[in-house]
Amino acid sequence: MNILHLTRKSVISFLVILLVLILVSCQKDDFPDPSLLPQGLIGNWVEVNTKTDTLIFPSNNNTGILWLQRGFEIRNGYRLPIIGSTGYHYEILSDSITLINGLSSTWDQATYYFHFDEPNLTIKVGRFSKYINTNRFILTFRKIK
Repeated sequence: MNILHLTRKSVISFLVILLVLILVSCQKDDFPDPSLLPQGLIGNWVEVNTKTDTLIFPSNNNTGILWLQRGFEIRNGYRLPIIGSTGYHYEILSDSITLINGLSSTWDQATYYFHFDEPNLTIKVGRFSKYINTNRFILTFRKIK
């Protein structure tokens, strides 16, 4: 009985040590050093809550094409973009962005809230895609490259 009791203590001690090691080894998601990133809109911006959706601005212009990249999946044996990945023609005004879905057969156009906070490397934009899986009405994107 005494040996069994020591064994349980040993197992519990081992589990506690294992839990501590797991918690210590967990790393916080660090974003890159801001001084290494390009200035302005140009670059890749990841949605901070889902971390699955990325906006890609190829230029710093107030008008052009931006891309919503949602990753890739295997469908029917092919590696394809996840549904909802598409390009948008955009035009930025002072506190709004007008988007035209370039791959939609109807060329849907709508205007959404938009705030570019360059010092904090964030963009806040109204939820413009039904495919972004969140209940938030305002999405926050953080520059990653």
